Amino acid sequence: MSDYYLLKSNKKNEIAPVVLLSNPKQLKALSSPLGWEVFKELSKPSCPMDIAKRLRVHEQRVYYYINKFKRAGLIQELHTEQRHGAVAKFFEARHKVFALASGEVTFQALSIKSPVKSRLLAPFVDEGRLNATIVVGSPDPHGPWKARASDACCAIDFALFLGSFTSGGKLPNYRLDIEVREREMKGNLVLIGGPTVNMITRRIRKRLPIYIDASHDMNIVSTVSKKTYTAEDVGIINVIENPRNRKAKILVLAGKRFPGTRAAILAMITKLEQVFEGNKWENAVKSRVVKGYDMDGDGIIDTAEFLE
Repeated sequence: MSDYYLLKSNKKNEIAPVVLLSNPKQLKALSSPLGWEVFKELSKPSCPMDIAKRLRVHEQRVYYYINKFKRAGLIQELHTEQRHGAVAKFFEARHKVFALASGEVTFQALSIKSPVKSRLLAPFVDEGRLNATIVVGSPDPHGPWKARASDACCAIDFALFLGSFTSGGKLPNYRLDIEVREREMKGNLVLIGGPTVNMITRRIRKRLPIYIDASHDMNIVSTVSKKTYTAEDVGIINVIENPRNRKAKILVLAGKRFPGTRAAILAMITKLEQVFEGNKWENAVKSRVVKGYDMDGDGIIDTAEFLE
């Protein structure tokens, strides 16, 4: 993870994640004007074919710089996609801001929480404290489907992520869905799991722009794009106004099956800024569909991609 540095100017101060380098040769791959333009395109996941179209250059020229960036460790391969019978590889820059230090200067990195992420996590995180109740499904048979929730273990990763922006102190921070009281329904809620395993998700399902249809094989239905998703590793992220309290919000992280829930949580942790860019069909709607991938072949979802 990059350290955060305070960048000062005459007009304003900003905080940004900066990778501190000691050798300028590490940035040699960025010295070409076209190489720099290609690298800027990789500030978000992109494939060489799309970059070539945007920059109006031959795809092979883009691949030339992609290979240089890979050798320099500046980018990472995320996933592949079938395009017209061919395989398109998607890449993203590992870091977006660099600094060079000479041997005569001593730097001390300060541990500063990301101001961008802190702002995006409001109101669930407020002034260094958790300002929400995390609701997970009961592990015992419950609800109309007498289902046992297995999504709670995914919630551990997300809780650790939220905890990095808080000072702790509040206990307990979670409720089982069968324990939630009416007064708690009016606060900020983080709901983990779909409508068969989390009864609170079931209660607000009709309010969700993207929901899991429990009556049709747990398919994911988007009222935004009018699409239906049936894959086992597809999940949903919804951030909506709490219908019982306009000043509070509800975050729903769920999947058709366990891999989909994991993909949704992984996207929240690793691509938080992109989550809040909104749905590509309607940016004002903060609801996304994500698909999980097992990139290293160990049987565990480790990468998430937005489908909408």
